[in-house]
Amino acid sequence: MNSTHSISRIAVLLAALTIVLAPGIASAHGNAVTPHRAPTLEVRGELPPPPAGIAALKFGEFFQMPVGPLGLEPSEKLTALNGKRVRLVGYMVREETAATAGRFLLSPLPVTLGDEDESLADDLPPTAVFVHVQGAKERGTPFIPGLLKLTGTLEVGAKDEADGRVSAVRLVLDSQTSKRILGAKPMLRTAAK
Repeated sequence: MNSTHSISRIAVLLAALTIVLAPGIASAHGNAVTPHRAPTLEVRGELPPPPAGIAALKFGEFFQMPVGPLGLEPSEKLTALNGKRVRLVGYMVREETAATAGRFLLSPLPVTLGDEDESLADDLPPTAVFVHVQGAKERGTPFIPGLLKLTGTLEVGAKDEADGRVSAVRLVLDSQTSKRILGAKPMLRTAAK
């Protein structure tokens, strides 16, 4: 195989990935999606430092690297921030079945969970965070596409969640961030043409 052919194949694969991962283009079932905006939560460009009293935490800082014989172990930074206010930047996980009221998942990359087919055997990254929304009560949270910045109190340690999963890391959103999430309009779906 020559290098020109290899470069062409890479370009085609990158174009396909761009189409698949681009938020708001199409849902998993081919329906066009019209995204709404949540400008106070969206990340555009470089992030400024977090406000005083809030630590910046990245998904890549969750576990000790390299992974050792005991598997994934929490990093010193993650455990030191347990119970403290943090800012996390990630993507809201799109759940095809009804989301658990007052909770959504945050991931370092765009992910769609097809719980109907996969149940708990899915492609959810090990760094996924269970985000708990204050004041949500019985209603679910609207899906917000794109990269989001969220602030809240970090909780580290195994906990049984209402949907049958066990979370290792949770973020309990600040009341202001919770209001912004709950105030977002649901995405409008239109039939595929």
